Amino acid sequence: MVPRNDGDEQPVQAVAHALDVLELLAAEGPRSLGRIAESCGRSKATTHRLLATLVTRGYAEQDPETGMYRAGLRCVELGMSVLAGVRIGDVARPHLEELNAATGEVVHLCVYDRGEVVYIAKLDSRLPVAPQSRVGARAPAHCVAPGRALLAYQPPAEFARVTDAGLRRYTENTITEPERLAEELVRVRERGYAINESSWRPGVCGIGAVIRDYTGTAVAAVGCCVPESRFGTAHRRDLATAVTTAAARISADLGHAEAVTG
Repeated sequence: MVPRNDGDEQPVQAVAHALDVLELLAAEGPRSLGRIAESCGRSKATTHRLLATLVTRGYAEQDPETGMYRAGLRCVELGMSVLAGVRIGDVARPHLEELNAATGEVVHLCVYDRGEVVYIAKLDSRLPVAPQSRVGARAPAHCVAPGRALLAYQPPAEFARVTDAGLRRYTENTITEPERLAEELVRVRERGYAINESSWRPGVCGIGAVIRDYTGTAVAAVGCCVPESRFGTAHRRDLATAVTTAAARISADLGHAEAVTG
């Protein structure tokens, strides 16, 4: 690697230097502070600061006996999440297209990330009036249907973390009390799907259901996003059936043995 002058780090440079360190550890295995600094062309002081941050975030680990640094388990978790997201998208695509064709509504595929959902796939509605969204966007899990579906199957510690951070109000229908949210998540588990009635954006409703992998873990959620004007009782019932069926079929394709595919 080309040596670089130390000094005040610009934010983007600091990220680049941290990635240099991380890529070195991933490629070459455990290294001492001195070897890492030498390989990356940085001073020991700067390298130590970078390593301290990586260790704090779980991307690097330090052996307490030898002092050597190595890549951390968070790298594995992140890589597996990326691979899972790619695989889920590939597996889910035909079922998302079928759901979109059957309902005519906007269809989303989402994954959970620390109190939010990230939209990793989207199919537009064929109807003249439809909610707007985009791939890569985020939404608060406690508000939207796919988010509630995923939040319902998070560990108690994650639910506590989300509620302790505060449940922000977005509309008059947003659930902001932890007790009410807990009750709603019980209903999600009981009926097998979640409902959003203008809880995030006024006039936008939805149905969401979790997708499980071969271990039974809720790894994603599929949902339909609908204008409030079309969210009547009959259409809501049809959407719930269509969404839960799509979720079950995707789950089955991911190896979930108990998924119902009929």
